[in-house]
Amino acid sequence: MSVEVKTEADTKLTPPEQLTVLASKRIAAHPELYKIIDMCNRTLRDHGVVFGLSKAGEHMTVTIYEA
Repeated sequence: MSVEVKTEADTKLTPPEQLTVLASKRIAAHPELYKIIDMCNRTLRDHGVVFGLSKAGEHMTVTIYEA
């Protein structure tokens, strides 16, 4: 009797669906902006909208996607 063991190297990940960018805005960084993005994602995910947040230096970029 043989047992097949899968390792992490055997695991194949499929890429997520492509998201369409609806809008993007670069603003000054604020340490609590992620809380607003989280609230928007929890509130509006059922409406087909996803919010993203990235930081580069002293600026953050808020991006709105259509899911």
